[in-house]
Amino acid sequence: MLSEAFLQRLDALQLAMRAPARGGAGGLRRSRALGSSVEFSDFREYAPGDDLRRVDWNAYARFDRLFLKLFMEEQETTVHILLDCSASMDFGEPSKWEMAQGLAQLLCYMAIRGGDRAVIIALGEEIIASEVFSGRAGFMRATAFLQGLSPRGRLLLSQQTPRAPLRPGRGLCFVISDLMSEDGYETALKSLQYRKQEVSVLQVLSPWEMQPDLEGMVRLVDQETNQHMEILAGRDTLNQYQRALTAYLHAVEAFCHGRDMGNLLLTSDLDMEKTVLRELSRAGLIA
Repeated sequence: MLSEAFLQRLDALQLAMRAPARGGAGGLRRSRALGSSVEFSDFREYAPGDDLRRVDWNAYARFDRLFLKLFMEEQETTVHILLDCSASMDFGEPSKWEMAQGLAQLLCYMAIRGGDRAVIIALGEEIIASEVFSGRAGFMRATAFLQGLSPRGRLLLSQQTPRAPLRPGRGLCFVISDLMSEDGYETALKSLQYRKQEVSVLQVLSPWEMQPDLEGMVRLVDQETNQHMEILAGRDTLNQYQRALTAYLHAVEAFCHGRDMGNLLLTSDLDMEKTVLRELSRAGLIA
């Protein structure tokens, strides 16, 4: 899990949200609602029943008419972190699961420090949803929740994701997964947008999956289903794999771009403190 020194570096950063927050309690995100925060927005003429404390008396002295100051209300949002807990995440050196856990902890910390609420939802053969985390004590409970999870079983991403218990209203939603699901990822991601979530996909693959080191006759075993197949791993086979992988990754990128979703591909060997934070910033997911 992440070090205390690294977490302190995150205090100056915030999760990026393209659309203004709506409907939360008072927080730190700009909302379309007009309320009583300290950031000035606009004027409008006074109407009977308005709060006289918001009258701009300087404007009255100049124009002999009553105007109200309007301010941009800032509200919290809920950050949903959907974490792939299937057996395929327990692969690689270091494993994809280590990277996924670290990303979930990072996102949860930034959400809470930014004045938002965070919910972690573990996706697998069953769905395990955390409580709503907020405040420093909430982050400690979130860390304990993450440490109690382990990758196992099979995940049908497009079948399980629409069942995830999201909080009502608009919010941020991060999907942390290798996206290796028999039923694809498109329906899963579209279902989150349908539920008014601003979606970002953090796809985690192992270095071996990006560049497999195989030679001769080998047996490949699916970690989720235990199905296996034997192949003769030569240059032609590896070239075919690379072309298929490249096409797949481009398809994921195009799908996310076409639906205005955030998208970032990470390998499990990247240094969280030196590289991952920079990549999240470059992808526009933190600011």
